Amino acid sequence: MEGPRPLHEHEMGDFVQFLSTQLRPQSGWSIAEEYPLAIHFSNLNNVRVIRETDGNFLSAAVMKPLIIKCPAGLFKAAAIGSVVTSPDHRNKGLSTKVLEACIEAGRDHGCDFAILWTNLYDFYRKIGFELGGVEVSLSIPENIQADPAGLRFMQSNRVDPEAILRLYSQHTTGSIRTGEDIRKFLQIPNSRVYTAWDAENKLQAYAVEGKGADLDGYIHEWGGGVSKLLPLLQFAVKSSKRPLHLISPSHAQNFIRQLKEAGATEHSGVLGMIKILNAPNFLLKIKKYARAMNAEDTVLEPRDGKYYLGYKSEIFSTDAEADLVRLIFGPLKASQLHPFDKETSETFEKIFPIPMWVWGWDSV
Repeated sequence: MEGPRPLHEHEMGDFVQFLSTQLRPQSGWSIAEEYPLAIHFSNLNNVRVIRETDGNFLSAAVMKPLIIKCPAGLFKAAAIGSVVTSPDHRNKGLSTKVLEACIEAGRDHGCDFAILWTNLYDFYRKIGFELGGVEVSLSIPENIQADPAGLRFMQSNRVDPEAILRLYSQHTTGSIRTGEDIRKFLQIPNSRVYTAWDAENKLQAYAVEGKGADLDGYIHEWGGGVSKLLPLLQFAVKSSKRPLHLISPSHAQNFIRQLKEAGATEHSGVLGMIKILNAPNFLLKIKKYARAMNAEDTVLEPRDGKYYLGYKSEIFSTDAEADLVRLIFGPLKASQLHPFDKETSETFEKIFPIPMWVWGWDSV
């Protein structure tokens, strides 16, 4: 048995077959088509595998570094996914080993934190991950009404990637992407791209539902002005002939409000499971953000195996990194973490949660 180690180039074909067999046995496509940036030759050094000496893969995990912009600054995240162990070799700690190797690879890349998407909360908590971040899911009513305002609508994945990039770049929060990244995303199987065009054939809004075996029935990517998105969602619901849900960052307040006024039902959730990888660097960025929010005296310091959090002279210490994750990313409010004085609670609730978001195309 060898590993955990990076994947070698000549192993890519067998590796994709292993993942597809284990994770997508009923799909008519390979898993590499679902994750074209993560499971790709350019990302080989961020894959971790354990393999038998006779050549069979036993366990694997994939890490993809993301540069994420948000109002709090630029962050580097290690997105982790496609974690699997062959059924005959489970309960031997192999998944833990490849995960820890991916986490170490993230640290080597200078990532501030790692993020993954799972419902195996207890397993990942043992490795230091905690549920964090805030997202909103909205059930779009089948009878949603919106003025089409002279727009023309289409459902097709044949869209100019640069046109989508133009709208995507208007988001205040999201990973840094190129037109080539989006071109690859548009080829992901089992995804439906809805677009709205004006009279001059200029893209005004887009919405993406589904992604391979994931996010079926969920619009996980969208862009454009609210007045253009609402009629596009009306078109998407009518075209799909089934209920659709839209996932949104919680700070998209105007969009959420107008969707609710149009009859959408809101459900709150978390972004994913998060683990801080470089606490000193990460907290320094958060303190800079706090200063920009006129909270100059915010205390956020790792020291002697503990984290010190507070404002001015009101300081709370914890040795649980989970407290840090749930406060900074949400959904925990400062007053739920500790009985801070009024000034500290109000200051923290002005700063946190930071407006962090990872869009569906970036999931691994």
